[in-house]
Amino acid sequence: MKAKTKIIALLLAAILIIAAACGPADNPTRRQAPGQANAGAPTENSLISAQDIGEGAKIFRFEVTDGEGNVNAWNVKTDAETVGAALTEVGLIEGTVSDFGLMVTHVNGVRADFVEDAAYWAFYVDGDFAMAGVDSTDIEEGVTYAFVYTPA
Repeated sequence: MKAKTKIIALLLAAILIIAAACGPADNPTRRQAPGQANAGAPTENSLISAQDIGEGAKIFRFEVTDGEGNVNAWNVKTDAETVGAALTEVGLIEGTVSDFGLMVTHVNGVRADFVEDAAYWAFYVDGDFAMAGVDSTDIEEGVTYAFVYTPA
């Protein structure tokens, strides 16, 4: 019975993530994605200094916006192939693996569990809602990856 409940919770989370990504752009309650601003203007997040973490030949920027709007940023150095592997390796994300991939429940020590908190971690690539999971997103240098705490 527990397995069915977890699968239903994962499916509901996936539906909510897709619905949030497809919602109207003029919805005033919709969160602004990381890196979004007027064209050409520096974003508020890009002005936040980033701490170096990890070791490896590849480097990418990773930003976390918690439930209160606080933003932390890192320059992640890694030899991993995917963003998920790199962030797990340096201890910035945790979650559970299912048939759908890694369901991230903790980012930078903050929990967003859909079932328990009525919230989830939305994953962004260069300010756009990601179309793939963090564990299946290949690292591209120069790209900013982000997680935003999102109430359901």
